[in-house]
Amino acid sequence: MLQYITDNAAKRSVEDQIKEVLAAGGNWITIDPARMSDEEVKALVEKVMPACLEKQAFLILKDKVELAKEINMGGVQLSQGSEFPSHARMALGAAAVVGVEVSTKDQIAALQGLDVDYVVMTPYKNGENALGVDGIKELCQYMEDKQMELPRVAAGGITYDDIAPLMDAGCNGVAMSEALANAADITTETEKANALLKKYEEAEQAKIND
Repeated sequence: MLQYITDNAAKRSVEDQIKEVLAAGGNWITIDPARMSDEEVKALVEKVMPACLEKQAFLILKDKVELAKEINMGGVQLSQGSEFPSHARMALGAAAVVGVEVSTKDQIAALQGLDVDYVVMTPYKNGENALGVDGIKELCQYMEDKQMELPRVAAGGITYDDIAPLMDAGCNGVAMSEALANAADITTETEKANALLKKYEEAEQAKIND
């Protein structure tokens, strides 16, 4: 499972980033509205939504629940300290995707009983919430012990070479941004990441089938 988070600081426009990821078979796009006005986000979504629908790709927004509702996006990914997951679910409805960033066992435990679709953990990004691979492995094991079957996504400063260690640590997918946005060929690099993730997905399915 590969999530692409748009990068407003990249040389390519966000619109071009999304279209190139879609061309590579990417089916999960998260728009980061940092340094964008609500009107700019609306204009962007209007441009890329048809392509996302054609490719049957999820298109969600970071944090801005009310804006996501207004422009009928597929869901939100909530940073720590932003909206409560329960508010996002009530605002967006049962069909929306709601992801929540976590960095501690207590934050994970607080999600029990809530209608959340996945959790996001940060291994490398600078800041107090960076966990490292070992920290992510510990949280993934905690979720296993608590029988919490929420998909686990690693996000923040991830490159292609980080995928295998993070998946081995217990993640179900990764989110990539800068490493793809600044690649010489976004489509080729996305295909490369998708191919590696597919191997893990196939191995997991084989375990289930045994």
